[in-house]
Amino acid sequence: MKAKAIFLSVVMVSVMTVSALATQPAEPAAAPVANNIISGVVVDQLTGEALTGVEVQVEGTELKTYTDFEGQFAFDQLKAGEYKVKANLISYENAETKAIKVNSNELHALNLQLKAAR
Repeated sequence: MKAKAIFLSVVMVSVMTVSALATQPAEPAAAPVANNIISGVVVDQLTGEALTGVEVQVEGTELKTYTDFEGQFAFDQLKAGEYKVKANLISYENAETKAIKVNSNELHALNLQLKAAR
């Protein structure tokens, strides 16, 4: 009889533990990461040749990068908003885009042409 009482006590404690764990609220899901991207390529206006090492900036932010060997650049994880992109390279005139409106989960592909300085 004593063994039966102990057994029932263990079962009840187990059931209460499982019930308590099942009723705890789940952790909130992580907020989705915005995937806002501005990317593009920078080329010579006259020859169409890709330009390497061009400094590309997002105006009004501290974001800056340089084009790769194929003239490509990218900025990701941008907050929604309006941005201008500037590009400059020694012996070329600076280029700047018009305002680009970035919304959630958008990709903006730019083609920037730099004109050789005189």
